[in-house]
This record gives sequence, structure tokens and C-alpha cells, in this order.
Amino acid sequence: MKPLRIGFASLYAWRPHVEHMMFLARLVQQAGHAAVYLACDADLPACYTRELRDVRPDWMECLMCRAGGVRSYVGSGVSSIGALAPEGGADERAYLWAGSSAATLGRFAFAADYTSGEFDRQRKRLAPAIALTYGAAREWIRREQLDAVVLFNGRMDSTRAIFEAAHDAGIRVVTFERSWFGGGIQLLPDETCLGLKSIHGMVREWSSVPLSVAQARLAASYVASRLSGTNLKEWRAYNRDAQATGWPVAGGRRRILLLPGSLNEFWGEADWQSEWPEPTQAYDALTDHLGLGPQDLLLRCHPNWGERIGKNDGRHPERYYSDWARARGVRVISSREKVSTMALIAQCDAVVLASGTAALEAAAMGKQVIATAPSFYQEAGFRTDAGSPQRVAQVRLQVDVPPQELVAAQRQLRRMGLRFCYTMTHRLPQYVQHVRALSSSAYRYPPGADPQRLLEIIRTGRLQADDASRGSDESEEDEVLQRMQDGDWANLTTAAPDDGRDLPRVSRRWLLRPVDYIRDKMPLGDR
Repeated sequence: MKPLRIGFASLYAWRPHVEHMMFLARLVQQAGHAAVYLACDADLPACYTRELRDVRPDWMECLMCRAGGVRSYVGSGVSSIGALAPEGGADERAYLWAGSSAATLGRFAFAADYTSGEFDRQRKRLAPAIALTYGAAREWIRREQLDAVVLFNGRMDSTRAIFEAAHDAGIRVVTFERSWFGGGIQLLPDETCLGLKSIHGMVREWSSVPLSVAQARLAASYVASRLSGTNLKEWRAYNRDAQATGWPVAGGRRRILLLPGSLNEFWGEADWQSEWPEPTQAYDALTDHLGLGPQDLLLRCHPNWGERIGKNDGRHPERYYSDWARARGVRVISSREKVSTMALIAQCDAVVLASGTAALEAAAMGKQVIATAPSFYQEAGFRTDAGSPQRVAQVRLQVDVPPQELVAAQRQLRRMGLRFCYTMTHRLPQYVQHVRALSSSAYRYPPGADPQRLLEIIRTGRLQADDASRGSDESEEDEVLQRMQDGDWANLTTAAPDDGRDLPRVSRRWLLRPVDYIRDKMPLGDR
């Protein structure tokens, strides 16, 4: 078989993505194939990073991005968008592709936001750069005679342009991102970083497979780290300094916790499209169907909305959901209140969310998870589907079943939550044993990674579980499930092993290695 020519691109120098790209590129080269690169050398009239932040002038943002980019790792094989872009190149689809970035930048919350002048202006600012990148990527693919492209993200503005260019050229494109808990790398063939096809397939395949004792303990330790606020390897961790309180609403028949999320994170992504025109319509339908009053509900605004991401805060979603709740007499806990969301989940009868990750902790506590939109756990077996009016009509509260049935249902939720967690941490990510997170941005790379795992994804477009081992039967999970039922989370939080700081790094060219020491003192990516 002739050697492959594979193109790699990570336009934004956010940690750890360029480093991950170089790890993958070196695997390709180790197997005797060619790796070439596409870079932005301050070529774009606008980009996500510059639109996101206003701490430094644009020229300085570009300088910092170039200092951390691919050229600090390799001295040849790098093509520049500016040198490849055709004169006067344009693509009418660029405005459409700009929508996802524009939604995230503005942190828009509901349908009317997406018909606003502010949203339109943001798309128009990004569209010329996306069109420029698309034209350059098509030329790069043609000139380098690429067989495949391995690309960071594939969703945001110019990364989407490269994804679409590869797709239109008829070659495989594999996107990469950090994994949820940091170990390994998320690789999705022919999908952007928000694609759900491969994730659904993997979660569905392994949801019926029992874990071994060791796997169950490990999965439980990830949940325990989120509950204890010690999950330092996730990109964002919230509510760490929160205080546990009692349930703040008296007189209710039920305790239903509403945990709304941010629509902007998934806007325009077909796999995540909800059947509800407005998120709060699902709330209204559920409360009517279940006969719930305001005293049965509690709305907890996401702590993320109380933080600035770049130059924008979360005022849009907070106002949207708070206005809905207050108009109906529902108690609201604001994003900035230091109230423990985990303590509220522990006291509730059910959580209602769209696609938020708090579903994992809720399932681990045996709480019913009622979901109103698609999510990466919708095939995991612990979700009550309320994604349409027809499905809402089938919803029943788990807490209403007889006690013996309730105990069995709670145990099943915990079991399925454990299996889902293990799939998301050790089966879906690739190279888990060879890409080791020390923190959300610092990584080490134990030797021995097999290039064929990546090459098979490129050749076939299919993922295989990074860990395909399993337990003999459900009894191996039972000890851990009992400890979860007992709330023994402190002992389920495993002691941190040797952090691996002495293991190999993916290093820059030696004269540029001080860049890492400087960048370690700076904010990460979109923070």
C-alpha cells in the first residue's frame, strides 16, 4: 500500500490542541506516511479568538497565536492560508458556517436572539475569513494531494471551512478535541467535534456490557471527583466553592430541579436540534402533563452564566430562563449564588435538563433524568425522553412507583451511568494510556502508542473502543453500586497516581521551548 499524505490543521494555538495535533502527526510519520500542515500566519481578517477577547490588540493576539502554533514544532511542510487563498475567493455558504461561532461568541439564548441584528453582524464579520480559509484549504488539499485531513474542532469559523473543504474534496476528515475528562484524544471521523454519530454508536454498543470491578471503580471515581469538586482535568469545572443548603422551596408535593443549559453551544448543529421551538415550552408541557405547581419546581441557573468567557457574560440565557420562572412563580437560584447544585440534585425527585453533563451525577445518585433535547448520553439507558410533545405524554415520575420498584430503578440508573462514564473516559477517547492529562491543559505522552489505531480510523471512518475489555457479569459492578447507593463518594475518589510529570512531552523546536513556560502563566483558550 502506497504511503498516505495526511494534512493536519489546528489554527488556534489554544492548549493543548496543537500539541495533540503534533502527537497524531508524529504517529503518522512513525508509520512511514507523510504529514503536512496548514497554518494561519495572521492571514484572516477576523477569527474566533480575536472576536472573543479584547484583552490585547489584534496584532498581539495574532503574535501570541503564531508563537504557540504549528511552526513552533516544525520548520517545514507548513502551508499558509494567506499564500494559498485564491484572489477574490468567496463562498456563499460561509455566512451559514459562521452561525455556530457567532452563537457561541454572543452566548445567545433563545430563538429571537438568532434573528437579531447583533447575531447577523457577528456572522458577517466572520464570513469573509471563513470563505478565505475554505478557498485556501481546497488549494492545499489539491496541491499536497492529500488523502485525508486531521483537524482540530471543525465547528468554529475557519476550522469549519477546512472541514467542509475536505468533505467537498471527497477525502476523509477526522476531527480531534480534548476528551471530556482529559485522558486520550476525542477523534471523530467525518464529523465535527459536536458530531454524535460515532458517540451514539459507541455508547449504544457498550451500554449493555458489564464492567469489571476495576472498571466500575474507575468510572465511579470520575463521578466522585465531580461531586467533590476535585475534577481538575476537565476543561471547565463549576461550583467548586459552593455551599450545600436545604431544599429552598416549601410546601411542594414533588421536588423537580430544572437545570437549563446554553443553547448557543449547540446552535445550528443538526445532531443536537431539539424538537421544541423554545426550551421553556418543554418545561410548560412537562409541568402541565405531570400536574406540577410552582412549589414543586426549582430552577438553578448554570454557574457558567455568572462567568465571563472572553468579553461576554451569560446575561442572555440567565435573563431568558429567569423571566420564564418568575412569571410562573417558580423559585430561581441565580448563576452567581454559591449554592451547591450537587446538593440540590441529592435532594430532588428528578432533574430536568436539555443536554447538560449534570445528568451523569444525577444518574449516579439514582435520580431520574428527564431530558428535553438530544445529548451525548441519549443512548446510555438512563434518560427519560421528553424531547417532543408526544414523548412528554409518556413521561412518568419514577418517584411515584412502589418502593421496591423505585429501589430497582435507582440501581439501574446508577449501573447505566457507570457504564456510560467508562465509555466516555476509556472507550470513546483514543490513546487513553498514551495521552495523559496532568491538568486541563498540561499533558504527557508515555511511549508505545500504535499508529495503526489512527490509520484505521482514517482508512475506515469507524471508531473502535480504546479499551474493549469487560466484566464477566453484572455482579462485578455490584460492590461499587452499593457504595454509590450508600453515598460513599469519599472512598470512591481514588488517590491520584504518580502524575507522570517525568514522562515524555511533545516538545517544540528547542529554541522555542521557552514559549511553554510563558504560556503556562497565561489564561487558557476561551478563559
